[in-house]
Amino acid sequence: MKRTIAAILFFIIAFSLAATAGELIPFRDTTTSWAALQSIAAKEHKLILIDAYTDWCSWCKVMDRETFADSAVANFMNEKFVPVRYEMETGFGARMAAKYRVNGFPTFLIFTPDGKLVYRILGFFPSKEYLEELTKALDPSKQEHLAGVSPVLDPGFPQFYTQSFLKKQVRKRPDTSVVLTFLAGQSDLSSEVAWSVMFRFSYLLDQPYKGFFFKNFDRLKDLYGTNDVGSVASTFLNADLNAAIKAGDPGMLENVITASARYLAEPAAEIRLAYTLRFDQETQRWNAYADLIDSMRTSSTPPDPNIINSYSWAVYEHCPDKGVVARATAWMSDAIVKSPTYMLLDTYAALLYKSGDLKKAKEYAVTAIDAGKKEKQDYHETEELLKKINAAIEQKL
Repeated sequence: MKRTIAAILFFIIAFSLAATAGELIPFRDTTTSWAALQSIAAKEHKLILIDAYTDWCSWCKVMDRETFADSAVANFMNEKFVPVRYEMETGFGARMAAKYRVNGFPTFLIFTPDGKLVYRILGFFPSKEYLEELTKALDPSKQEHLAGVSPVLDPGFPQFYTQSFLKKQVRKRPDTSVVLTFLAGQSDLSSEVAWSVMFRFSYLLDQPYKGFFFKNFDRLKDLYGTNDVGSVASTFLNADLNAAIKAGDPGMLENVITASARYLAEPAAEIRLAYTLRFDQETQRWNAYADLIDSMRTSSTPPDPNIINSYSWAVYEHCPDKGVVARATAWMSDAIVKSPTYMLLDTYAALLYKSGDLKKAKEYAVTAIDAGKKEKQDYHETEELLKKINAAIEQKL
């Protein structure tokens, strides 16, 4: 009975806290028309903020639970914006997703009172960083003025395009031939409709459209903004990187890196690092891969332990070189001192197992499981690892 009462009390308190967090920001009723929202924004001298979410988006829920529950964020949003949220795979939300090419969540769209999109915030942000983004959105010098985006919600999008934004159960993805046939019939590939199709299905496009894109890169950026054009550039350059990896050709890799420095917004050094690491990993150049990570670790700005963890996990999963496995084990030995979390402890235990240090692997697998319990993580895979370690120990007896 005590447990039942405690559980009920916990539920009531948790529900109350969640409700309070949700009430901090008075999101407008989604039945309010777009024209009415614009009118409210004009009257109150505010920008419109759309919280674009989906039912399945886990980071959207974290945003609700943490960032939007912060009174500083809520007060700033209430003071400066007219907030409204739309589920982006149904109704008006899906139409907005198609219009403004929303393909990742959460996304936050900032509009002027006359309905012009001037800023995007992409992904989850903790409170401090989110406030910084909102402040940028209010700065006219940071806003984008997209000449290619018409005031019409649907400028004539083909059905195969709009259907691709619906919920999974009814969503339809077109065949490559459908997309290419449609684009071949367009007189102006830089029009809003043609560009939206190219953006949404850039992974299906062949060389003529890639050529058009890079030739008109600066013009397209003026028309549709850095985010959209950068996303398409990244898709095309990633395909070129895959070709370089398949060929195992460092010269092709260098060409991709050079092109990326021209067309991507990320710093050139970061692009070179990311592309080279992937190339070395997937072409099995493991010593070069490890050399690069060692140079990063000894630099003036070493990577976060979680980044080292991802590099080390790749070694555990794919690298047969015992020397490199030993180096990755040493990386993780340092990483768990700085951040003894479940994920990092699990990787360290796995590398110890792969390197043959079974006694220590068992010790850290148990430690990882304990950490997983405390952090409320799914530690099932570590339990399976522990079984393998115990079996290997028994074989040696």
